[in-house]
Amino acid sequence: MARMNSKQYVGLRHGAAKCMLLIASCMVLAALIWTMDRASLQVALSTYAGSYGFFVNAIPFVVFFLLFLVSINRLTVAMSVTLVLALALYVANFLKLKFLSVPVAFSDLYLLRDIHLSTIHLLSNYAKVWYLLLAALLLIAWAIASWRFEWAFFRKGSWVRLLLGVAAFYLAVTFVTAAGWTSRVYDPIAIRLVPWSPVLTILHGGLASSIEYSNLDYAKALNVPVDNNAVKAFVDMPSVASSAGATASSDAIADNVRPDIVIIQSESFFDPSILKDIADTKTSLPNLHRAMDQGTGGTMKAPTFGGGTLRTEFEVLTGIPMEAYPEIDFPYLQINKDHIPSLVGVLHDAGYAAYAVHGNDGNFWNRAKAFHAMGFDRFLTAADFPANAIHEGWFLSDSAMTDQIIGLLDKAKSPMVVFAVSIEGHGPYGIVPVGDKARRDSIQAPEKWPAGAVNDYKNYMYHIENADQQLGRLWAYLQTRRRPYVLAFYGDHLPGLDKVYQASGFDDKLSGPEEFVPWFILTSQGVEMPRKHIDAWMLGGEILKAAGVNKPLYYQLVSKAEGIMQNRDNASKGAAMQGVDSISRLYLTGQLDKDIEKITAAEVHP
Repeated sequence: MARMNSKQYVGLRHGAAKCMLLIASCMVLAALIWTMDRASLQVALSTYAGSYGFFVNAIPFVVFFLLFLVSINRLTVAMSVTLVLALALYVANFLKLKFLSVPVAFSDLYLLRDIHLSTIHLLSNYAKVWYLLLAALLLIAWAIASWRFEWAFFRKGSWVRLLLGVAAFYLAVTFVTAAGWTSRVYDPIAIRLVPWSPVLTILHGGLASSIEYSNLDYAKALNVPVDNNAVKAFVDMPSVASSAGATASSDAIADNVRPDIVIIQSESFFDPSILKDIADTKTSLPNLHRAMDQGTGGTMKAPTFGGGTLRTEFEVLTGIPMEAYPEIDFPYLQINKDHIPSLVGVLHDAGYAAYAVHGNDGNFWNRAKAFHAMGFDRFLTAADFPANAIHEGWFLSDSAMTDQIIGLLDKAKSPMVVFAVSIEGHGPYGIVPVGDKARRDSIQAPEKWPAGAVNDYKNYMYHIENADQQLGRLWAYLQTRRRPYVLAFYGDHLPGLDKVYQASGFDDKLSGPEEFVPWFILTSQGVEMPRKHIDAWMLGGEILKAAGVNKPLYYQLVSKAEGIMQNRDNASKGAAMQGVDSISRLYLTGQLDKDIEKITAAEVHP
């Protein structure tokens, strides 16, 4: 057997040293990643260190590091870029937990996939974007310098580099596509998944493990089966009349004059009088209380808290419960359909022109595409507002939005529905621009609250008082217009006022995510009705009833479900909800009218 010459021996030792250096780099990377993970959760760095989660959480970062290394052939540059990107992820996790009380999730990638200037503007309210840009520039400078002066890690034509690159590329592709090995490595039992607590899941297995497990589930997000037995059981349930709601003016219907419909989705709007330490808000929110007294209204369960506006928006516009698709967090981004059945489509069929108004970029949350799929004729966004439109808070004001609504109605030549999404009340509320600081400072808050809670509460109240004033202005306009109208108003979710909630708590002892937002419908008929509780997906049926528009099959079933929810025992409510979930899946795919008779032999009654 030939003896190894000195050159070969040196080469072997050199290769072994590099292999050891590469292994050591991956171990250091795993340790640093876990340190960031624990810091973002604000727990001890040793928490679950060395566990299964410790190792599998590092896999995607190690894979990226190796892929980058074989691409640029510079060890320190690859390590630095990987660590900086990981740091950005964990800073985002820390900030999201701080402001919204929920961690970064796989679904947030849908937001980044659709990133644009309005996204950056919103995120800049929570993080110092200029610091991030400076960090990015420093990273680029460091990478260029390292590229210039650092020795290449692999030799030219290295077969080890080629094999490592192929392996890293394969692992990266399977990780992104949630294929092959990922379902075994990120098994829910192995990573100690806690379904009801994303934070505990991350605590056990790390943020990357949680994200990849979600990736596995999101691949099946729309593939939720229809439960034929649940559909049949629901259809066979006897109908129960829901509490009376507003109805269109009989004179208007007799004259074949459809009422104009205005729907206001008010950003983060809730009635703070549900807090223990706030006696009432009749002085600060007079129009809300007057509307509750003169119209149909009550409380509404929104499918989100502190953020995620489009979840409530989707339920109201489509009548589809988010519960029907448990793995969908951002419906406008995850449901890629050319046609989405909606309240707008029903009103279109009844002869309505449909407009949407929002004082932000139309691409945010992918609204422009989703609204087109729902049937809106036109979507007025920030670009359509005049250059001198008033800004309040972080964005355009509710008064500027109301100007746009009135402008549309002034030009209406046929029955019109206007869906307006306000944005003035958007957080964060710690430091938020206000146009009248003296009025903001005069807002009363409980003296026993900590300074941070008082500050956030005053900033928040300033903006929803503006929302209430614009509600009153729009209502007065509709009353003097001499046309029948339906005005619907609701809050999209409770705001992220963690300091306030901790200082006060709620009268009913529920937590913030369990609390309800107000809703009401006013008509030109002005009939006072009893208050009632609904879910957001039921509101479309209430609006159709108020406008005197015939409900298609799906909304007849929604109304039936509402009656059961309000008047039956919990077992009946649960069975009804299971039926609605499956029926809504048929509705979204356009199969409801065709398939329901196949599933059930019974006739469906509204």
